[in-house]
Order: sequence, then C-alpha cells, then structure tokens
Amino acid sequence: MGGVHLKTGGTKETSAGKLVAVWLVVCLLAGLFAGCGGEPDPYQTVGEIDGRPVALGELQLFVDDVRQQTNSYFKKNHQLAAVTEAEWRQEYNGEAPVDYAIRLAMEALVPYKVVEKKLMESGGEQDFSYQAFVSRWEEENQSRQQKKEAGEVVYGPIQYTKRIYYDYLNDEYQKTLESSLRFDATEQELQQLYDENPTLFQAFGSVSMQCAVLPQDAISREQAETARNGIREALEKGSTFADGAEQAGIAAYIQERTFTAQDLSSPDVSAFPEVEDAVYSLPQGGMTELIDNDGLQWLFFYCESREEGGRTPFAACRDALEEIYREQAFAMELEQAQSSAQITIYEEARRLIH
Repeated sequence: MGGVHLKTGGTKETSAGKLVAVWLVVCLLAGLFAGCGGEPDPYQTVGEIDGRPVALGELQLFVDDVRQQTNSYFKKNHQLAAVTEAEWRQEYNGEAPVDYAIRLAMEALVPYKVVEKKLMESGGEQDFSYQAFVSRWEEENQSRQQKKEAGEVVYGPIQYTKRIYYDYLNDEYQKTLESSLRFDATEQELQQLYDENPTLFQAFGSVSMQCAVLPQDAISREQAETARNGIREALEKGSTFADGAEQAGIAAYIQERTFTAQDLSSPDVSAFPEVEDAVYSLPQGGMTELIDNDGLQWLFFYCESREEGGRTPFAACRDALEEIYREQAFAMELEQAQSSAQITIYEEARRLIH
C-alpha cells in the first residue's frame, strides 16, 4: 500500500463568548453533528483513500469488523484481557487500540475505494457517497419487506445489514468496471497462456475408485473412522484395499467403480460436491476423509488408478483463454492500484470512532 498519513488540524484560542457562538454555528449550520450534544454525523469525512472520501459511518462498519482482531492483538502484545472503552484510546508502548483498528479498517477499505476511483475515472456517474449508500440500503430493505408482506418471492436475505449490502454493491460496481475496461490479448499472449498452464483444458480420462458406503443405522461414526484408519494402515504395510476392507470387517460395503467423463454428469457425482471433488482430484493412492452423506451413510473413497485424458487443442479453447486473460489482467490492474493507494486518516477519526 502506498502509505498512511495522519491529517491534523490546528486550534485557536478564543474568548468564551466567541467559543459559544462558534459552537452554535457549527451545531446549526455546519452539520458536523446531528445535534448539539447528539451523535456524530455519520456522513462527515474522516479520511481519504487515493482522494476518495471515507465517511465516519463507513469507517465504523469496517472498524466493527476488526474489533476482535484488535482485541487479540492487544491481548497478545500488551496483555489486555479485552479492550474496554476506557482503554480504547489509551496508548500502550506507543500504540492505541483505536489507532490500530482504524488502520486495519482503512486498509480493508482500499479495494472498495480503488474500484470507486476507477469507475469515476472511466466516466461513471454513480453517487458513491456514504449518504447515497445508506439511502440505497434503506430503499432495498423497504422493497424486500414489501415483497415479503405481499407474499412475493424474495431472493437472498429479507433484510440486508449495512455491511453485507456494502459488499453487495461493491461486487456490482466491480462487474460494471470490468465490463467497461478493455484488456485485449494478442495471439502470442494467448498461446503463451496456454503453453504456461498445461493443466488447463485437460479432458477428463477415467478414474477407478474403491467406494466405502457404510449405513449409519448400522455403523457409528467412530466405527467408520476406525475402519477407514485400519484400511489406511493396511495399505501402508503393503496390503491391497480389498484385504484391508476384509480385515476391517466392512468388505460387504465396498463398491468398486470406474468413472469416465460421461459419468461426471451423473447425479451420483454432480449432486455431491465431495464425491465430485474426489472423482476429479483424488490422486492415485489417495483416500478421502470420512464423508457424512446427509445422515444416511458414511462414505470414503480410495483411488486405485487414474488415467488422464488428452488436452483440448489451442484453437478449441481460444475463447475461454481470452476470458481467462481478461480476468487476470483485470485482477492485476486492481492489485497494482491497491498496492500504491495512499491512505489519509483525519484526526477526527480517532476522536469519533468507537
């Protein structure tokens, strides 16, 4: 990251009368606080990331995210059982919990603000202010509540928290940004991407698996684990899987199957992510952990052999390579911008963040 700067402001001495007058003007006109003696204005700017403003309420969302991390840090490094309100702004060997949390929160905000800045630079007309965000969040939740009351289908949560909605909007902004940027690859660059990633676009060959299917109404988890571990020990001593299953007393529950590319679309595979993962990636001689099949069976798999298929020719996967190239170029663009981002923290942040 480019750097973190603390922005401070000067103060002037004044008479009590002038101070009261100035305070009234601030309360009534400047809007720094919701009301005299009231809560701080969540929309006031308390920092910047590459020139993009960070509002108090916005920063607070991310400080709340790192409170536990802050507590853990000060417990480990300064022997605080938990950071109390009284200790929040107190310094321990030159660092205070509030400063530590603000720094973490601002660093976490960098990816969001980089997307904002790039959208602005590309001609985007969105209002990225925190006030606009809160308005959109309120409107979204109101709409979802109305749909629920009307008996309509509501996809996702009935009500978003501010933090989750912040991520949701940023995902939408990032998609908009990616579609607006052009990352065109030359034929040479695509060929290089293809050549440097030999595992890409490999056709699936076949895999022979020993599949243990143990009924849960007859075999407990502990018994299943014992049997699985016993087979593993037998294999390590040079026995076959079949001999190990016989010794473990579960030979009747073993099925030998060979999966081919055609089988990958079978519900026996595609409907079960852990089974699909084993079929795709379990190396020869490898065994899975115990899998709970929806309370019906205990499953585990052993890979007897695996034969890889041939690789898809370059011409047949050129379009997919272009998509991968664009995704990688976009990710690199964001990463470079994030690494050089300049963070500025206003003095007000330390005073107002809780």
